[in-house]
Amino acid sequence: MKFNKHIRNMDHDNLRKPATSKTSLINKGFYQQMNWGKLKTEQNLASQNVVVNVPLPVIYRNNTSQTVWDLNRYSFLLQEQTPDTVHPKLWEQGKLNLHSGLFKVTENIYQVRGFDLANISVVKGKTGWIVIDCLTSQETAAAALQLLKEYFGSFPISAIIFSHSHTDHYGGILGILQSEKTVKVYAPKDFMKSVIQENITAGVAMSRRSAYMYGEPLPRDNKGQIDDGIGKTVSTGRVTLIRNVQEILPNDHEPYVEKIIDGMKIQFQLTPNTEAPAEMNMYFPSEKSLCIAENCTATLHNIYTLRGAQVRDPVAWAAYLQQAIDLFGDSLTSIFGVHNWPRFGNKYCIDYMEKQRDMYQYINDQTLRLINQGYTLEEVGRMIKLPESLSDEWYNSSFYGTVNHNSKAVYQKYMGWYNGNPIDLNKLLPEESARKYVEYMGGEDTVLEKAKKSYQDGEYQWVAEVTKQVIFSDPNNKKAKLLCADALEQLGYIAESGPWRNEYLMGAQELRFGKTLIPISTITNEVLDVIPLKDILYLLSIRVDGIKAGNFDYKINFVIPDRKEKAATEIKRGIFRYLKSELINGAAVTVTMWKDRLYELVTTNNLINHSITIIQGDKNKWESFLAALDKIDPNFNIMTPKE
Repeated sequence: MKFNKHIRNMDHDNLRKPATSKTSLINKGFYQQMNWGKLKTEQNLASQNVVVNVPLPVIYRNNTSQTVWDLNRYSFLLQEQTPDTVHPKLWEQGKLNLHSGLFKVTENIYQVRGFDLANISVVKGKTGWIVIDCLTSQETAAAALQLLKEYFGSFPISAIIFSHSHTDHYGGILGILQSEKTVKVYAPKDFMKSVIQENITAGVAMSRRSAYMYGEPLPRDNKGQIDDGIGKTVSTGRVTLIRNVQEILPNDHEPYVEKIIDGMKIQFQLTPNTEAPAEMNMYFPSEKSLCIAENCTATLHNIYTLRGAQVRDPVAWAAYLQQAIDLFGDSLTSIFGVHNWPRFGNKYCIDYMEKQRDMYQYINDQTLRLINQGYTLEEVGRMIKLPESLSDEWYNSSFYGTVNHNSKAVYQKYMGWYNGNPIDLNKLLPEESARKYVEYMGGEDTVLEKAKKSYQDGEYQWVAEVTKQVIFSDPNNKKAKLLCADALEQLGYIAESGPWRNEYLMGAQELRFGKTLIPISTITNEVLDVIPLKDILYLLSIRVDGIKAGNFDYKINFVIPDRKEKAATEIKRGIFRYLKSELINGAAVTVTMWKDRLYELVTTNNLINHSITIIQGDKNKWESFLAALDKIDPNFNIMTPKE
């Protein structure tokens, strides 16, 4: 393989740039360090046991020409040359995640890969398929089901299992349950609680930040989005969910919960607070195969995910991987996950689990070592490196999570955001400090002239940091935005992590062209349909402006006829609180609305719509309550100060 030649353009305009000579040199260095033998192992694993090859599938929204999934956009990855605008290891991982179609794991276990960010796995039961995970979208899940039917013929769905509580594993369920609505659905303990906490309560902010992390709005080419390590990106179809999920509860007497589902014995190992708050591995003794959920992948995963979430527990993560080895290691002959590709052979599978286990434990322990020496969050992120005994494995590479931001997560977990220096205890707001920095440094023009020289010297991180000061001092300074965008772009070109690359390139794109609308939401009507009314009303609680409502003190009844639900609430001392699931006497106002109006109320800025709301009692108090609700901003600023 050779790197492409290019003509370098140093003008700071709104065009995407080629790699600079410094960037090209850095990526050539990464190329020369690659372990081609380890890559060959992954290439063999990713491509073997294909039953039906589906090259570069494209999936459309129902009865439209709008795509929700398009692997064909990544066909450029099939070229032989490695471009100098992509980290060479990420380029190769991107190729590995192009393998798509139906794959065999064991005689009775199969996977559909390449139809979404995640995999859908099926286990042949006595009367039908046991489905493990349902992808992100109704449309992609339906396409995967259609592929299964075309190959195996008509074979019903006998059960569904959610491995964990992230959207890319449950969102497509209505694409699987197209007609068989009575199928039992299993999930780990606290599944629904975790879905609400992670994907609903902070869903607006997470969706906005997910656009940066997964890079869906970016072009698909050598200068754009390549891969996310665990798969290409999230599909943009309809996210769905169902009620009546049966949660697997722990067994006080055994380290796993054994169930017979459609004639298939399954041993569920609950692994809470690992890759997700609610997660579980599944062992199939008759197949000698372990579904490792997302606790092992073909990459270092996230202790902290860049879209935003609670920090995960690397010690628990490592401990549950050891428990899986202890429970199933003597007999297993294959491991399959809910991303990437399976692994085979008892010794190899154990080695894989051990090295992933040690990677998370190592990051935790080394961060604590440095914490106790007085190093801060930013310092530990740069200081910790994996030893060769761990970093040498392709599957421990930073294609998704990175050692840098994961070690910072461990710092946050134990020490919080404060570094102990009182200067940083109550810092100036970014806009205020930016104006002072720029003034101290001689003004905007002086800063930018110096930054241009630093850019030519390849100091991209410094250029991004210093031009940010100009942007936050003067958001209309186009020259600063374009220079910052060019610096971020070069940082993206040398990032091994797909999400890091996406973050940098999304920042550059928005500085050049403005913000891009979020392509997907985790809070759909189908999801709200199965969320308890108490949790839906909580979406209003977190929109109340506490100062505006600080002196309010009255109760509001809600009646939702088509959900057959009622609720009593109160607004008092700036807090909107759910009281109970029945109406109460003495409420200042009772509002009756159909569920669609309720969903509109909690997810949009359309607060006043009397035509479909019946108001009984003090109308002014209801309108005062609505007036105290902040507007939702799903496209809030990231690269520039909040408007």
